[in-house]
Amino acid sequence: MADDFSVKEILSLCIDWSDTSTSRSTISQFVKAVGRGRVSNDERRTEKRRPVVLDIIAVPLDEDRNPCGEPFLALSRDISRGGIALLHTEPVRAPFLLLRIETLRHEVIQAVVQVIRARSFYQFTEISGRFVAKPGKKKTGRRSNKPKRQPVAG
Repeated sequence: MADDFSVKEILSLCIDWSDTSTSRSTISQFVKAVGRGRVSNDERRTEKRRPVVLDIIAVPLDEDRNPCGEPFLALSRDISRGGIALLHTEPVRAPFLLLRIETLRHEVIQAVVQVIRARSFYQFTEISGRFVAKPGKKKTGRRSNKPKRQPVAG
């Protein structure tokens, strides 16, 4: 059949390339929806991890956040507002990954993660990533032209 697609081509079709970053508040809402109250008791973390197993489409990105490899499927181990742990069958060398995550309730989020660590985990590679929030407005060093409030004499 001439119209057959490879798995990698199908995975690429699932990515919305028009907006590849996500705000912190969107990530927080998504994590809350995914976790449904389950929290890890590891007190070393600043953000509570929520164990969750989801199929994730991941696209390797280079330092400039351009695709630098083929999309692949991974499984999540846990997620927090700060990051995510994934399992994959192959080593990952890209500094960033674009993730498309969908819950069982069909809530979808796309987010970029910075790969913090990739290590062997039984026959898999465990990838630990930190969510990279959408860049906000740059703050300038200028002071506001608004006059300061004067204290009310009492």
